[in-house]
Amino acid sequence: MHGSQSYDTNHFEILAIMLLSPLILLSSLASVASCSSNQECYAIAASIVANMSVQAMVGQMVQLDIGQVLNDDLSLNEQKVRGFAALGVGSYLNSPFAGGPHHQKYGWTAQEWRRIISKIQEIHTQVSGHPIIYGLDSVHGANYVTNSVLFPHQLNAAASFNRKLVNAMGYYTGRDTEAAGIPWVFGPILDVASHKAWPRTFETFGEDPYVVTQMAKEIVHGLQDNNTIAACFKHFIGYAATPTGHDRDPLVLTDYSILNYYMPPFQAAIDAGALTGMMNYVSLNGIPMGVNHKMLVELLREQLQFKGMLVTDWAVIDDLTAFHKVAANEKEAVAMAMKQTSIDMSMDATHTRFISNALALIRAGELTLERIQESATRIIALKHRLKLYQEPMPGKDKVNRVGDDQSKQAALQLARESIVLLKNVDNSLPLPLKTTIFLTGPSIDNIGHLCGGWSLHWQGACGNSMFLHGKSIAQALKADVAMPMFTKNGTFMEDNLELALAAATKAKYTIAVMGEGHYAEKPGDINDLLLPKEQLEYIRALAKTDTKLVLVLVQGRPRLLDGVADLVHAVIYAGLPCEMGGEAIADVLRGAVNPSAKLPFSYPRHPLTANVVYYHRQNQGCLDDKFHFGECKFEWPFGTGLSYTTFLYKDFQAKIVKNELHAKFTIKNIGSYEGKETILLFYRQQYRTKQVPEMKRLIYFQKISLKPKEAKNFNVIVPLDEFGSYMHQLGDTLKKTPIGGPFTLMLSTTEDCKASPDHCIEINESLIEKSPSKQVYMIDHMTAQA
Repeated sequence: MHGSQSYDTNHFEILAIMLLSPLILLSSLASVASCSSNQECYAIAASIVANMSVQAMVGQMVQLDIGQVLNDDLSLNEQKVRGFAALGVGSYLNSPFAGGPHHQKYGWTAQEWRRIISKIQEIHTQVSGHPIIYGLDSVHGANYVTNSVLFPHQLNAAASFNRKLVNAMGYYTGRDTEAAGIPWVFGPILDVASHKAWPRTFETFGEDPYVVTQMAKEIVHGLQDNNTIAACFKHFIGYAATPTGHDRDPLVLTDYSILNYYMPPFQAAIDAGALTGMMNYVSLNGIPMGVNHKMLVELLREQLQFKGMLVTDWAVIDDLTAFHKVAANEKEAVAMAMKQTSIDMSMDATHTRFISNALALIRAGELTLERIQESATRIIALKHRLKLYQEPMPGKDKVNRVGDDQSKQAALQLARESIVLLKNVDNSLPLPLKTTIFLTGPSIDNIGHLCGGWSLHWQGACGNSMFLHGKSIAQALKADVAMPMFTKNGTFMEDNLELALAAATKAKYTIAVMGEGHYAEKPGDINDLLLPKEQLEYIRALAKTDTKLVLVLVQGRPRLLDGVADLVHAVIYAGLPCEMGGEAIADVLRGAVNPSAKLPFSYPRHPLTANVVYYHRQNQGCLDDKFHFGECKFEWPFGTGLSYTTFLYKDFQAKIVKNELHAKFTIKNIGSYEGKETILLFYRQQYRTKQVPEMKRLIYFQKISLKPKEAKNFNVIVPLDEFGSYMHQLGDTLKKTPIGGPFTLMLSTTEDCKASPDHCIEINESLIEKSPSKQVYMIDHMTAQA
């Protein structure tokens, strides 16, 4: 992209001006640092970069792990900081506790973070004249800041279908991260989780592009609007589309899939003002993302018009040689990445060889100064946008708010609305006020299992004591675990089986909390999505007793159940609700909270459907148990979620008015519990000439609350443009092709319009400016489901 050009050799006088007069330079920079818009900040940054040495510009493009400047006791090695400051290093990242506890300490408080980072800032501004920008993986609350309340993971947040709660999650995540003096959050995660075995599924907002897109807007606004924080959307683009479910597998995707499924969430984040982005590790259609011009220049910069700063993920440029094998050596890898992409900052993490390699390339005329200035300008502009030149340590006023009641309540409410009731035979739940309960399972008394990965440490933690807020399920139910049947790693202890079955037989109810331990990223890879066989055997044994068996699934992805769901009285998908999850699950079990969550993914029934999403093409089929080829069946479809009450939908009407769909209906709570219901509106094209249409697509959702016997009239207006699809190839204008031919509107989780014709309305030319006859149907949440 960038040809060679002449340049001023004086730029190679390493930090000449800054080393001679750093305090004068810092003062002069701060005096012009005020800017209130991205455009103003960019202009200021451009004027600064024009006077920087090449060494200083290249240094700004390097990000180091905090471990590179810490001593063994985690104190700051100021000499190392000065060395990196002299190189012009622009950023640091990570927690020193990411790998695990250190001398029984699980993290730094906001005050401890501030002491370390403030000294780093002091040294860098003295030596180089520029503040650093610190980035941290705060992915469900400020999960690396001790005493910050840990929120449910994004998959749980999506299950709530509650935009306001997701916005609040973003706000408290940003607030508590900023309280630590860290203005850059590596989130949200906007990958669309198409393969359920992928170990990062719990980090996402699920499988539906529309849900992920809507939540992207909310969490970016939550992070940035009332905090001095830069959100960082990740991992651009297609990362979750692994064909095997293993992390970092190479991807093969059509332009249609990229544009219609994987791009919209990132477009929404950019439109919402996300200041930074992060690209992924993998190769797409044979081209590693670290050298992918089509994705990182043509799509991201030109078509999506992203003007912000782009950072790599961990050691992405190094991977071009060691992992992807597309570069002969490190210098060639740097050249390829800089020439072929719009990467601004390299998360080298453990070394600074990017600097020496880039300088060598510039001297040899193989890399242009213009390309380096481009990235350095975006980095400096970001620092000005966050006012780091005026206040290198933001968030001082927020330190005392970390762990406050407001954040606890927000996390608890989100956890409560994220617990999905999937089955409830004969109204087995909620639990009676007076009953006997046997609690069992590897996660019944383990907050660490409720939190999963990215909780205190990268891979998470096991136990209760290290989590400063919330309760385990057993603690929340105020009951002892009479028979802990599993070791910490989830292995079944057969010697206790007879005693456990005796305890279950004596109890009216058995609450069996099964699922997964904690993991993150590649270490979470599995070759079999089946729930561990020891757990399945235990569930089957418990089901043979006279107890009412309630299965609670604590897991980061939907593990296959191999028929045991048919044997139990009730099933709850708890996911990873984290610290406040124990209380939330107990509230749902007891009926203190009426469950209102819905699955943000399709729960697979068979191994070969683990990578099948509900919006698969209409010509894709699956084999059933009798080897008959037909429609793919799930254990529970996308959007499944029961309540302790019953909602009646009636008077479903729709028409087309001036390029808009107008739909209306009435919803009534005809049960005895107050409840919340998420309205889901899908559409299905009857045919499509250019591409095989999907089974159905979600076009609208909204969560409402109804008291017993209360009814509400609801009106939905959706522009017809929303029903269109991107039919062109990447590189063309981003304009949707309008929906052609008739399509069917489908309310809630309706699967078969032939069996339930009153659940659907066909939209065709006859409905332009006309209303169809009234239609009525019921969603009976009290009906038992297998």
